Amino acid sequence: MKLTAYAIGLGLAVSTAIAGAADAKTLRWASQGDALTMDPHAQNEGPTSTMISQVYDSLILRDSSLAKIPGLATSWSAVEPSVWEFKLRQGVKFHEGQPFTADDVVFSFNRALSETSDFKTYIASVEKV
Repeated sequence: MKLTAYAIGLGLAVSTAIAGAADAKTLRWASQGDALTMDPHAQNEGPTSTMISQVYDSLILRDSSLAKIPGLATSWSAVEPSVWEFKLRQGVKFHEGQPFTADDVVFSFNRALSETSDFKTYIASVEKV
């Protein structure tokens, strides 16, 4: 009896693994709450920020020790006390094939500074991009 139960359990596990591998282009997401929006600047709340971080890339990321590491920016440095220069990763494309450019960074910063953004207070010291 135990052997039969073990064989059935093993069969279910193997078939589930095979079915999951065959569906490799499907993203399955589980969370304790729903994202309120997919707009990266609209809401600053836990489940939404977590979901957004799975979809959109940032200029700079953090590793497990919270040290800053390259994301879409490969390097960054202060060229003057209030001026920073970011070198952007080459060869990055949006999902529809358009190349990622500095204009996209400018657009994103300006949008994050807009009145409807929940992130404007975090970058309020940015005068222009």
